[in-house]
Amino acid sequence: MKKLASQKGFNLVEAMLAVALSSVVVFGVFLLFRVGSEQSQINQSLMNLKDSSREGIYKMVQEIRQSAPGHVIIEANGQSIRFKIPHPDHLIGPDFDVDWDSAHTITYTLGGTNSRQIIRTDTTTGMTSIIANDITALRFSENSSPSRIVTITLDTQKTLSSGRAVPSTPLQITAQADVRNP
Repeated sequence: MKKLASQKGFNLVEAMLAVALSSVVVFGVFLLFRVGSEQSQINQSLMNLKDSSREGIYKMVQEIRQSAPGHVIIEANGQSIRFKIPHPDHLIGPDFDVDWDSAHTITYTLGGTNSRQIIRTDTTTGMTSIIANDITALRFSENSSPSRIVTITLDTQKTLSSGRAVPSTPLQITAQADVRNP
């Protein structure tokens, strides 16, 4: 078929090529946005994971520091700790020493949802709270007995809704608590 000079527009082949080329460009732009969105979600999740893990380990360190060397017990497997902290209303006894008789007993252990939460239990009052989420391992150790320094190590990793683990290998955070009270 011969194209006349007065006919304007595209023939079928030209229209199909234009649609195919436009589809490839639109698909490429869509793919670029999808990858960017996923990377943004990964970075945001990693930042939140680091912040919440550091906050959790900071809370544990601050509380363990209130104890005394003779009142810190790390379980044999190193995965939980039990210690005493002075009662806030009865810090000092009649002889001006720390009143350990009215002290609260605190326990930190890994448990909760899928055993990926650090659980704080005040066995004196029965109160339980979640300190951190997405924890894959929790370990406590001390350098000698009775120790003044307790080392806390936790591994943290989050699984996104896409099934991807962030970070690909668990992030390890370590802190030391120097128990202060005699």
